[in-house]
Amino acid sequence: MSDKVVGIGGSNLFSLGDNFHAQSSDSPHQRDASNMLDAAGNNQCETMINNRTEYTNNFAYCNATPDIKTDLGTVLTAFGTVADSKLPTALNINFAAGQYATVDITGHNHDSNPHTLALSGVADVSAAVPASAGFGVPDFGITLGDNSTPISASISISLNHIDENDADGEHWSGTNTTFKVDMSIELLGLPTSLTVAALESDMTGWTVDSNGGSDNNQSLDHFTITAHRYFDLT
Repeated sequence: MSDKVVGIGGSNLFSLGDNFHAQSSDSPHQRDASNMLDAAGNNQCETMINNRTEYTNNFAYCNATPDIKTDLGTVLTAFGTVADSKLPTALNINFAAGQYATVDITGHNHDSNPHTLALSGVADVSAAVPASAGFGVPDFGITLGDNSTPISASISISLNHIDENDADGEHWSGTNTTFKVDMSIELLGLPTSLTVAALESDMTGWTVDSNGGSDNNQSLDHFTITAHRYFDLT
């Protein structure tokens, strides 16, 4: 008996450009249960509502001249825009020392009244991504000094997506609001800029959530910063 035909490989669900190589993809169809119980608590009626598909896509970035900010294109400059019939609701970019960046996207769409390009609520969040980033770890403008270097970082882009259903419990209309980007960066060694005031002066547009070092007798000193920023609708 010969091998059966079973596919392998990730699918590019959001139509990212040629510099993004799909590593994995998931697209489960989901629905919710609407139930009615009797006096004893037994389920008597059940109708499945809110039919939709949830999407998750993981990519490895590759460009001999890294510029992930430009290569992501409208995914950043008009975040929240429907791409390949899917509405992206979260985007994570992960950086590691000596490695190309990775990108994770989640999104969804509905069986009834699906989101289209006419959906209201997009934002240009591209300013959150450092220029010429994509290999290694960007420093986000932090004054590092001679004894510190970034070793990992992440950028997490999110929005508040609002969906409303019709009388039968199926999707009717949706919109996006409140665009937020969170970042974190880990440094090896202590940077010159240590205080909130110094970091926010270096990291234009970012509000620092936490900053501080860690040390022990088995590894070199590290310093970690987390920050966030908001973007207006365009």
